[in-house]
Amino acid sequence: LAAIVMAAQLVASATAGKTTYVVGGWLPQDSASISRTLAPIFQDYLSDRVGSKMDPPVKFVFKPVDQDSDTSSRSLIESGGLDMLYSVAGSVACKAAQFSWVPLATQQNILGSSVTGSDALVVFSLLNNSAITRVEDLKGGKLGCGYLYSGATYYEGFQMLLDHGVHMYRDLAQVRFYGADYDAYFRAVLRGDLDAGFVSASWLSRNDYDEEGLLR
Repeated sequence: LAAIVMAAQLVASATAGKTTYVVGGWLPQDSASISRTLAPIFQDYLSDRVGSKMDPPVKFVFKPVDQDSDTSSRSLIESGGLDMLYSVAGSVACKAAQFSWVPLATQQNILGSSVTGSDALVVFSLLNNSAITRVEDLKGGKLGCGYLYSGATYYEGFQMLLDHGVHMYRDLAQVRFYGADYDAYFRAVLRGDLDAGFVSASWLSRNDYDEEGLLR
């Protein structure tokens, strides 16, 4: 949070006379969930605890972005409708490379007692599916992912498959993208409609979809 506050102070002091800054945010969730998660930090906290101490006072307004073409962070930044962007590691890396954007600050993620550079990937499949016992067995199978270009539910899994000799688009029979609807592809694996899925460790730690021990 300290790094985020410093970034807010940096940006707020960069444009003399400007008193309202729009902070865009993206997470692998729907717009309402993104606002519930991030607005208390990037709107309420920054306005109350950081902006109020500036002269003149600065207000921060939060806006969910990258949900559709109308909320594209790139378009909003280029048009002046967005001043800053918060996103997950995979998305930040992609945008930085694609648009030559420079991150102002980074955030540490703590999983258990360890610091990780991004949210950890979890690969899951049915325990009684004897055809899938190793990563290499996913060849010819059906896979569920989150958002295209997300960290834990796409990039990390894509690389993990390559490390085991499996190309996501050449070697799998089907890849389905579910966005933030992790629930849908968890249940698809449980029904046998998918052979495996990628999910983030942080989401899995907050939700229990395997009370009967059916997944590996």
